[in-house]
Amino acid sequence: MTLSTVISPKLVQLLPLTILGGFNVSFWLAIFPTAMNFTKSNSNLIYIPAIYSLGAGLGEVLMGILISTLSKQIKGFGLKPTMLIGTISVIIYCSLVFISTPFEAPMRPTSEKSIWIGQSYPLIFLIAIFCGISDCCINGVRSVICALVLPQRRAQSFAVTRMYHAAACMTCFFFSPIVPLYTYTCLLPILSIFSTFLFFRVVDKTHSMERKITQQVMEEEKIQTLKNQNILTVA
Repeated sequence: MTLSTVISPKLVQLLPLTILGGFNVSFWLAIFPTAMNFTKSNSNLIYIPAIYSLGAGLGEVLMGILISTLSKQIKGFGLKPTMLIGTISVIIYCSLVFISTPFEAPMRPTSEKSIWIGQSYPLIFLIAIFCGISDCCINGVRSVICALVLPQRRAQSFAVTRMYHAAACMTCFFFSPIVPLYTYTCLLPILSIFSTFLFFRVVDKTHSMERKITQQVMEEEKIQTLKNQNILTVA
């Protein structure tokens, strides 16, 4: 049962989403903080860990509250809209990191300047908020779609996607000493957009399947009702 879940075509379609989740959390949780510490122009910003942690946590909490509140009012908000918000957040924070962080920062200590602006507490806080929002959205939609795609094997499907997630994290960490910053800031938005298209496709297929199942059940109930009425008429 577990092996069939691992190679399930429905979960394979979600592979880019789980890889995105792994790459995303690796980048904002470890690689970007390392880049900030390796940037010598940030030596006077001694409260970076506190500011960054506060922003990321605030982004996670606020997005969690927003999803919880709007999911009760808007049907399906935890799927397509949440994924779209997550993708936009990834694009925004990657753009901010791209223009404010030196090219070599993730790999080694550097005194190089960024291509446009330097880092500051407000900018770091803003980046962290979008990092937290993106992480909350991506992990949230992954949990929801696993339950919808394989409703009979929810626990197994979630475990399999976590396995893919961990593999993506491991790969990202392994190559981080040799991968320049701009590779991440270009790859993550592209992967986010690609994952969004595939995710929308899976959601549409899932909803279509649910409608067909509902129609079949209703037709079976009508047939059974007619049979019961005929039996009562004959009796």
